[in-house]
Amino acid sequence: MADATLARYAGRFVWLELDYDKPVNQAFLSRHGVAYTPSLFVLDPADERAAATQLGGMTLSELRAFLERGERGVGSGSRAKAPAGAALSRGDAMLGRGRMSEAAAAYREAMRLAGSGSPERYRAVASLTWALQGAKDLRACAETAAGQASGMPRDETFARLVLSGLSCTNGGGAAPWAVRTRRTLEPLAGEAAALPATLRDHRFQLYQQLMHAAELRGDKATMARWGDRWLTELDATKPSSDDERTAVDIARVDAASMLGEPSRVLPALMASERAMPDNYNASLRLAQMDVEAKRYDDAAAACDRGLRHVTGPVGRTWLLRTKADALTGKGDAAAAREVLEEGLRAARAIGVKSMRDRNIELISRAISEIGVK
Repeated sequence: MADATLARYAGRFVWLELDYDKPVNQAFLSRHGVAYTPSLFVLDPADERAAATQLGGMTLSELRAFLERGERGVGSGSRAKAPAGAALSRGDAMLGRGRMSEAAAAYREAMRLAGSGSPERYRAVASLTWALQGAKDLRACAETAAGQASGMPRDETFARLVLSGLSCTNGGGAAPWAVRTRRTLEPLAGEAAALPATLRDHRFQLYQQLMHAAELRGDKATMARWGDRWLTELDATKPSSDDERTAVDIARVDAASMLGEPSRVLPALMASERAMPDNYNASLRLAQMDVEAKRYDDAAAACDRGLRHVTGPVGRTWLLRTKADALTGKGDAAAAREVLEEGLRAARAIGVKSMRDRNIELISRAISEIGVK
């Protein structure tokens, strides 16, 4: 966002960044059906309609195109547009309201109307799979990606499509349709991960899905190869801000956890907490790896440090769940149950329903498994 080429948009947009977890933002998030971060919108100030919607990050060139598309849509909606463009606008508007099935229908219409090989068609295909993933229609998402990706130009839109497709395929586990689409999408994901055009965050997510795909078929060597490649790239990344450092640490924890090598990332996570002492995420990521490394006292202490700086109920719930894991690891079931009950109270305050319900379910199950009165 600090790139000089974005200066020409000053005065044309009001820039707003919302913390996903702060209670004051929950009404907006619910109104727009936000269940994924990052989610980006260009909103029409007249009625708060999403003139452009993007789930997931963007390259700089994609961001510029996104802003231009959104600006053209403000005030006009889908009027005075070519049919494919109008359908794309309807899809973005529905996606911006969290109406995934309706968004998917609009994107399918855009695919039908757009010319073969046109940028509009490629954008419609990629947006369709993300909408299908949001609608939990994993098979349709995977089969769409598998059927469309191989013929696309090898750019960021291709990478975005393959990422959503492989994520949906892996979500299908051992189902025959998932095994079939995984054979198509896995090599394409490896190709996408190697593309210079691929957004770094998407490349990291591609590594994660490639590891998951290898794990599903019991291929530990391939899983380790992708994990090593991922961690090597993370270690070579020099964050330019606290936000970037946090994003790198989240990826670092995901990679180390999947590899079962928590000690490998502990020094970097300790350095992040020292660099960001008021950032609860830094303490949380360190605590997670401390638990996996069976450093239970260190994990509980890191959770307590994070709880002093937490900004909302999602972060509080996650820290309390992690602290309970540490106490359970120490064999202190009574203390773990007490922390989980506090976590259950925090979970009930989460504004996003799907996340609230999931955390309540997880914590309630953990309490019942402890079974200490």
